[in-house]
Amino acid sequence: MKIGILTHYNVYNQGAQLQMYAMKNWLEELGHQVYILTYQKNFDFDHKKEKRNSGSVANIGYYIKEYLLKEGLGVTLFNTKKVTKLKKDFEKVETRPYDASDCDAIIIGSDEVFSIDVGCNRMMYGYGIENIPAIAYAPAFGRTTEETLKQFNCYDLVKEGLSNLYQLSARDVHTRKMIQSLTGRDVPLVCDPVILYSGKAFHVPVKKIKKKYMIIYAYGRHMVDKDEVREIKAYAKKHQLLTVSLGTYHKWCDKNIVCDAQEWYSYFQDAECVLTDTFHGSVVAMKNHCNLAVYIRESINSFKMTSLLESTGLQKNRLESITENNLEKVLSQKIDYALVDENISKMVKESETYLLNSLESINEK
Repeated sequence: MKIGILTHYNVYNQGAQLQMYAMKNWLEELGHQVYILTYQKNFDFDHKKEKRNSGSVANIGYYIKEYLLKEGLGVTLFNTKKVTKLKKDFEKVETRPYDASDCDAIIIGSDEVFSIDVGCNRMMYGYGIENIPAIAYAPAFGRTTEETLKQFNCYDLVKEGLSNLYQLSARDVHTRKMIQSLTGRDVPLVCDPVILYSGKAFHVPVKKIKKKYMIIYAYGRHMVDKDEVREIKAYAKKHQLLTVSLGTYHKWCDKNIVCDAQEWYSYFQDAECVLTDTFHGSVVAMKNHCNLAVYIRESINSFKMTSLLESTGLQKNRLESITENNLEKVLSQKIDYALVDENISKMVKESETYLLNSLESINEK
């Protein structure tokens, strides 16, 4: 079958790209021909973020003002190299416009494709692709709620679009409840593609870090609080660990590494421990059996992060706050990865069943 993936392909962070490549690889290993579907992302609710995420020379003035002058040369150079690297990696992928493809089926997801944080992207709810069966695989609403949809006059549009999709699933409990409330459909919980996929294509050679290291993975605007930084550095010093920031720039870290999605995944293999406040940082740490400490930022990602830790059995790896004592408490516990892998295996089996059955029913039409 020819299958198109409709996801956040033009987001310059490793987690978003990794989930896209994971879905693509999983489908290709089944023998399908896979395209990434392109579109013009809507930023009606946050034009500032549109400029920040564009990676375009047309917005050079914005980058000079917001990065070079406000944050310094280091972060500007780092992000320039990062965007260039991720763009170059994506150029290897075969694409089609979402509304002009010859696909037999479309997979919408994964990640926060149902979120309206920055704008309402109608194609994610099935508009413009009505003639092609669309399977929503592991979509998430992020922090979008029904109240948010009503506030931005998107409620009816989203409700009708989701109701007409061929198959629906959810990546987290919040999204599942939202879908049920909007459509009346009781949908299965399925796992993120990075969990679903074996990861074998993600193990690539990387430059070895000769000393023991602790991975810090947080977006550049996070883990910059002076108190948090002091506590992290104290823990790292006590355990003689280098602090290594992967894919994002934190000037207080010992190393900041520009990497593509596959390199990012590979660096986790040899880490002594991982501190993250992100979904995919947590997922990749689990896949690589890392010692893990997770901090959930309530106003940003509590829905998906809480669901992830509960479904994998890693609630004890949640930090109450980022302090040296809390890091010591969490990271001194040995993770029972046999149990985690068992939980993940169940999730994968259920997810494969959903996706394979959905694709088979389309193929039989």
